Amino acid sequence: MKFLVYELVSETIRGLKFYFEKNQIEVREEFYKELMNTLNMELSKPFNEQTQTPTQILNDYIKNKLNKNLKISPHELGSEFNNSLVLWGIEKAKFFHD
Repeated sequence: MKFLVYELVSETIRGLKFYFEKNQIEVREEFYKELMNTLNMELSKPFNEQTQTPTQILNDYIKNKLNKNLKISPHELGSEFNNSLVLWGIEKAKFFHD
């Protein structure tokens, strides 16, 4: 599962950078590093202890740090993010099914 978390976090950051560039939103590199840490902390927890989805974490972080209520959807972060998110969701579903 560690590889899955790493890939999901990496694709989240990559997709967000693309989204910000496309929408001409500028942030410092530190913004992405802090977001990466926030995502890693939450998504590295056992599934039953996670309180938010990756997209919820992302949107809450943006709202708190940038004072922007963007409501970014998974679709807006690209197909690679979507693939990683689906794999994460499947793993989470398996965890609760077992």
